[in-house]
Amino acid sequence: MNYSQKRTLIGRAVYIGLTLMAVTVLCVTMYTFFGSSKEAGKTKLPLPTEGTLPTPPSSSDGPIETLPPLQTVPPATDDTPTVKPEKDWMNEQLTMPVDGTVIKEHDLLHAVYSATMNDYRVHRGIDIEAELGSDVVSVADGVIMEIGADPFMGTTVTVDHGDGLVSVYKNLAPELADGIKVGNEIAAGSVIGSVGESAIIEIADEPHLHLELTLKDEPIDPSELLDVEKNAE
Repeated sequence: MNYSQKRTLIGRAVYIGLTLMAVTVLCVTMYTFFGSSKEAGKTKLPLPTEGTLPTPPSSSDGPIETLPPLQTVPPATDDTPTVKPEKDWMNEQLTMPVDGTVIKEHDLLHAVYSATMNDYRVHRGIDIEAELGSDVVSVADGVIMEIGADPFMGTTVTVDHGDGLVSVYKNLAPELADGIKVGNEIAAGSVIGSVGESAIIEIADEPHLHLELTLKDEPIDPSELLDVEKNAE
C-alpha cells in the first residue's frame, strides 16, 4: 500500500468518527430536552416526614382526581306500634249482665248459707235474681274463652276482657245466643244466653245468674265494678 492509499483510509476513518460523535451529541441533546419536558409535566408530591401528613396538591399542580361523595345511610325509623296502656279495671264501670237484685254476695272469708246444700260455704261470685229466660249480656268487650256444662254450676260461659279481667256466667239455660262460640269476639251488652236452672247446687234458690270475676287470676267482688242493687238487710 502506497502513501496515497494510507492517507485515503485515514481520512475515511476520521470522517466516520466525527459522524458518530455528531449523532451521539444530537441524541443526548434531544433526550435531555424532551425528557426534562415530560418530567416537568408530572405532579410530584412531597414525601411525608415522620408525624406529618403530605400536603394535598393544589389545582396549579395539575388535574386532581376527585372521589365520589360519601354515601350516608338514612336513620332508621321506629315503626314499633305504640303500646296501649293497661286498663285499670278496678276504676271501670262494667255493664250489668242482667236486670235484677243481688240475693247472695261475694265472700271468700265468711261462709255463706246454701239453701240447696243446707250448709255454709264461701261464695266466689254474686247471685243476681232475675226471671227465668231473662237475657244475660257480656259485662265488657272481650273474647269467648270457654263454653261448658259444669256438673255443679250448670251451663257456663267464660269471657276474656283483656288486661287480666275474666268474667264467668253460670246457671245459664242450655240454649245460648247465636254466635256464642269459643274464639268469637263479643261486645259489651251483647247477649250471651239467658237465666236458667242448670246449677244443681243452687237449685233451691230463686232463679238467678251466678256471676264471677277474676283479675289476674285472683277472684274479685263483681259488685265493686257493677251498679248493683242489693236486698235490704
